[in-house]
Amino acid sequence: MLISSKINPQVRRTYEWTFEALMLLLKEKEFDKITIKEITNKAGIARQTFYRNYVDKNDIVQKYVDIIFSDFVKHLDGKIKSLDMCKCYFDTLKKYQQSLIELTQFYDSEVIYKTFSKYLDIFAGFLKQNNLPKRSDAFPEHLKKYQIMYQVGGAIFITAEWVNRKMKTPVDKMANMLETISAANYFHDGND
Repeated sequence: MLISSKINPQVRRTYEWTFEALMLLLKEKEFDKITIKEITNKAGIARQTFYRNYVDKNDIVQKYVDIIFSDFVKHLDGKIKSLDMCKCYFDTLKKYQQSLIELTQFYDSEVIYKTFSKYLDIFAGFLKQNNLPKRSDAFPEHLKKYQIMYQVGGAIFITAEWVNRKMKTPVDKMANMLETISAANYFHDGND
């Protein structure tokens, strides 16, 4: 699922207001105890606006992650090197640092990273480009898709650890680390 880098500005504002309202309410009570009415009142939106934009409360988090990845895709445009992609990824996440850190404190972080994994196609599409150096030539064609999934899964876990550590490691260091790890094929010993 490649997403568009454009979200209607009015819809984006609704997503942001609703997410901010949810975050404020999460500081007061558990997610399961928050009502749609409380969210809409806090966000200053009508109930019908909520249901026009969301399926349920969990969808608020999904739509917010959509905003983050929309920004990522927009900034990814024209990047042709894996290090540039990694830097773009961590730069984009860093812009949402406070929200991501708070979200993982008050909301099920496993759900957040499963949401991130829905964007596997963005990463996979980039990694399949012909102009990237490939160590995956040792893999049969039918396994390359799984190798990419494996690498992206690792990137998601690295992201989770970075957010859990309050994103203190600089973006450049994270990008270099992810690019180095992605370029290495730890399990391949060179003997076919």
